[in-house]
Amino acid sequence: MSVTRDDGARTDGSFGDRYRRAFLRYLVSGDEADVTPAYELSREAVGGHLSLLELAEAHRRAVAEGVLPERDAQQRALLAERAADFLRESLATFEIAHRGYLEVQEVARLEHEHARQLQSVAEVSVALNAALPVADVIDLVTAEARHVLGGRSARAHLELPGAQPRRTLTATSGEVPSEQAQAGQSVLRASLTGRRGLVVGEIEVFGAETTDPGAEAILVQLAQVASAAIGNAQIYGLEREIAETLQRSLLPQRLPKIDGLDVEARYCAAGDGMVVGGDFYDVFRTNGTAWGLAIGDVCGKGPHAAALTALVRYTLRAAALWEHRPERVMAMLNEAILDQRADHRFCTAIYGQLALRPEGGARVDFVTAGHPLPLVRRAGGEVEAVGTHSTVLGVVPDPSLHTDTVELAPGDLLVMYTDGVTEVRKRGREVFGVDQLRALLGEIGDVSAAKAAERVEDAVLNASGGPPRDDLAVVAVRIPPA
Repeated sequence: MSVTRDDGARTDGSFGDRYRRAFLRYLVSGDEADVTPAYELSREAVGGHLSLLELAEAHRRAVAEGVLPERDAQQRALLAERAADFLRESLATFEIAHRGYLEVQEVARLEHEHARQLQSVAEVSVALNAALPVADVIDLVTAEARHVLGGRSARAHLELPGAQPRRTLTATSGEVPSEQAQAGQSVLRASLTGRRGLVVGEIEVFGAETTDPGAEAILVQLAQVASAAIGNAQIYGLEREIAETLQRSLLPQRLPKIDGLDVEARYCAAGDGMVVGGDFYDVFRTNGTAWGLAIGDVCGKGPHAAALTALVRYTLRAAALWEHRPERVMAMLNEAILDQRADHRFCTAIYGQLALRPEGGARVDFVTAGHPLPLVRRAGGEVEAVGTHSTVLGVVPDPSLHTDTVELAPGDLLVMYTDGVTEVRKRGREVFGVDQLRALLGEIGDVSAAKAAERVEDAVLNASGGPPRDDLAVVAVRIPPA
């Protein structure tokens, strides 16, 4: 026999060399214990990402060295039989190890895919918690469901109860198959719920790539997240509608049209408008030929502030029917606040009575109770603050109230405003104040009251870089040029 036991003369450590040494050892001994390296080498081949061809090549070279040189036919047959046994055991182990490796890979892939899907669900949850409208909610969740589950298309439909007629919303992502084509595609479905857990719709994903049984659970999770957002959006929308309705009730629906006078106002609620603010304005006829002008700011926000705002506005109107002097009107308002409120809320306000002069122009008698002083832009472009400060209302029973007078000539513009206009801050720094307002009024030229109020509002919103942090109100009164 020409085969001798390999004593490790070649020690390059390659797979082929180690296979050759183990193979030759078994050829010499024929001992079943020497087949063990075949198992280990096959598992190593799979772990090292070697192919079956590489294993076969290592075996061919070992056979060429250990079997083919044998000249004795009987011995050669014995060696060939042992070579076949060694290869058979190697291949069987390779197949088992490779199958296990693939299964581990598939488990790892599924776990990775599941982790990715859960991450996507988490990201969608964050996005949906941003108080989105219901239509945006179903648009987002439909697109994400298709993306997360690898579907060819997805769609959702929603019917919101309570609205008359019933409001139906739909969303699609990708080209939704026809009814006939749907029969040949896999479809995943999950219900959408709204307030009180009532089913209000469904989301469907067509032709999902994944066969993972957890795919349906992922879709259910997405639907649950969307359902919570839908319920929140319904509540948010209801609360917003209530806040807007209440806020509108505290402001005049429209300003009166006054011959010989140009009057306009602007109001903008802070933030998203969900909380009723305390700013208000009003223009109304008094008991004579004069017109009442009012603007103010109640301490705080919410329903309690709204109640005080309503008290202030309607008390001013009622008092103006009894009193001609602005300081007495404000004194009556102060008494009403102290008598009817026990929450120590106060109010700053301006109340004025405007009387048009037959020869042109107007006279305004007004009281400024703790409120920013009005500004007057003269026809020539000069801007000045007018009036003096009186005591804030609702604090003491005998406030110091002083009536000031300003004469308005044709082309003059009177601007009254709340502190939301002149206390605009960004990153702790004032970006729009009284100086900026005065400069703006000086630059706008001879414009209408509507244009002036609009320019002031736009300047504040631009300075804020978004919704204002405080409510703002502006009343502009202009005497048209002769």
